[in-house]
Amino acid sequence: MTSGPPLNPLRGARITGMAAVLLALGLLAGSLNFQLLDGPRFARHVDEVRQDPAVSAEAGAVITAQILTADPDLVVARPLVQAAVVAVVGSDAFSPVVRFAAQEAYRTLTEDRSGPVSLRLTDLGAVVAGALPELAPGVAAKLPPNFAVTLAEVDQTSLVARVVHLAHLLALLAWLLPALGLLLLIAGWWRAQDRPAGAVRTGRAVAAAGAGLGLLTLIGALAAARADTSTLRGALLAAGWGTLSSGLWWTAGATVLAGVVLALVSAGREPRPTVALGHAWRWVSRPPERSAAQVVRGMAFVAAGAAVLVSPTVTVQLLTVLAGVFLVLLGVEQIGRLVPRPALRARTAVREPGLGSRRGRAVGAVVAVALLIAVLLVGILPTQRGIPAATAADSSTCNGHVELCARRYNDVAYPAAHNAMSAVDEPGWFLAEQPTGPVGLLERGVRVLLIDTWYGQPTTRAGFTVTAPRSYAAALAASKDDNDPAVVISALRLRAALTPATTGPPVPYLCHGLCETGSTPLEPVLRDVGAWMRIHPREVVTLFIEDSVTPEDTAAVFDQAGLLPLVHTPVPGQPWPTLGSMIGSGHRLVVLSERKGGGALHPWLQQGFDVVQDTPYTNPTPADLVCTLNRGAASDPLLLINNWLSGFTTLVSDARKVNARSVLQPYVDRCRAERERLPNYVAVNFVDQGDLFAVVDHLNGFG
Repeated sequence: MTSGPPLNPLRGARITGMAAVLLALGLLAGSLNFQLLDGPRFARHVDEVRQDPAVSAEAGAVITAQILTADPDLVVARPLVQAAVVAVVGSDAFSPVVRFAAQEAYRTLTEDRSGPVSLRLTDLGAVVAGALPELAPGVAAKLPPNFAVTLAEVDQTSLVARVVHLAHLLALLAWLLPALGLLLLIAGWWRAQDRPAGAVRTGRAVAAAGAGLGLLTLIGALAAARADTSTLRGALLAAGWGTLSSGLWWTAGATVLAGVVLALVSAGREPRPTVALGHAWRWVSRPPERSAAQVVRGMAFVAAGAAVLVSPTVTVQLLTVLAGVFLVLLGVEQIGRLVPRPALRARTAVREPGLGSRRGRAVGAVVAVALLIAVLLVGILPTQRGIPAATAADSSTCNGHVELCARRYNDVAYPAAHNAMSAVDEPGWFLAEQPTGPVGLLERGVRVLLIDTWYGQPTTRAGFTVTAPRSYAAALAASKDDNDPAVVISALRLRAALTPATTGPPVPYLCHGLCETGSTPLEPVLRDVGAWMRIHPREVVTLFIEDSVTPEDTAAVFDQAGLLPLVHTPVPGQPWPTLGSMIGSGHRLVVLSERKGGGALHPWLQQGFDVVQDTPYTNPTPADLVCTLNRGAASDPLLLINNWLSGFTTLVSDARKVNARSVLQPYVDRCRAERERLPNYVAVNFVDQGDLFAVVDHLNGFG
């Protein structure tokens, strides 16, 4: 047996104990570092905390108090004011505003600069105040002019700032502590007189580190559970820890699992979780003989019972983690039974490679270490977003159905997303109208993307785009018509207060009017759409562009994005092709523009309302959803159904209401009868709400 220099057993225990402590603290630092030291991820956590009912209720109370301070006469309507504010603060449609505000506050806190940060939060208050006219019109009429709510003011010396700056220390500790712990583990194993025994001790130290992290997480969870959620501070503490602790639980459980596997395989034993469960049950059910053991067991029972009484939710989380570890070990045990067992051959006593052999222990240890590295990487490193992996496509289908291949393009209904670029999961979008961006919508089954293009300019403020001067007047007018006035006011205040310098020429962006209220560069999105289409070769996709960018510049961006080989060019006087022929030719991207077509130079860029007719899109209530002609001509071959309501503060609940099959299907059937043609594009907000895809299948004769 290979061995290192003799090592005092007591000293070896101390080394592995120190290693376990350093590794546990390093895992804690690494998990918190991952969750706190990235602006967008920090903003997502803030938004998750904001959606907690206790937090939104207490934040609503704070805002209400400021409103009443501004106009004491409104005290008579306090319940109405507070109910309206809480509804806005807790709504899903508020996510982009909160995330953008959190990112700006985070950036200010982490930059080396002085002075308070309240701009974004003040801007946030303006949006809240702007929502009151719809939710409480009588109250809104009494608000003082230019009223703004400051939710908080944070400077470089405040507690929040100190916490954020302290978090930067985690960036150092996140790699330093685990590195020191691993070095000590390696040193202890290398100097062990019995290397396999040293490997067992190493596995136990790793498991102990995971258990230590779990204990720290449990203590934090119990403390957060005792927070007074009737105060904003307590509600923030409870919700904030709840947001952070899920990652800690995962990391703790994965580390315990890796350590147990490493210890068992190093000892030449397979994981036997069922046996361990039996031992645990006997320890619980049979009183030990020694009084000291009885005291320990009694204290364990008392602690467990107290934890259940104090925080049932935390107990459920802990039991879930333990159940997951048990199931994984059970799976490892089942797989381990396939490994040959050690056997003594007659007279030669030659041992076969198995878990008990030297070779088997080495292989098992390598597998266990690989498992530890894998689970730590998955638990701590960020998840990369990108184009979904290609899937095996059925070569006989067209847009998911064999029957659609023989139908002409204008004889098929397609799920459509209104304002497809305005996404909740994209930073900086005020009042987003879709759960995710264009590629994510395609993944969900959407095949028509309604997008708006404007000229914007990037600025010295990362992630902040301003509307280019050539588009500003038109964008401002469009925003006033299509957006919540409070959002427009917020965007203008934001631009005036930041006065960022532009860093490049005007280029096409996806914006909903003013780029200050949300923007995404057009070319990368088109490139991603092309990549998605190439790995889904049996899909026909349509882009319907509300264009404030010239046809020449639009064509140039399509060329840069590599989409021109995919575009469909209509043949004058000829009917629409079938989906099968479009897919066979490769020209399966239909591109329509609302205002200006591409003419003879770019014939694939069709003037949309020369071939499309639509329904009205300013519908206050479901009763206002009518089928009368809005744009286009009654003879146009394609029909666009605009199925959304015009409210700004209830976007998600409105989408859930009008996208429901009980509302949407009768509406499209009525329009089909009145307009005497198939509704081709069924456009909605928040495609993940309601039954859009079932209704489109109904129109196509499926389901």
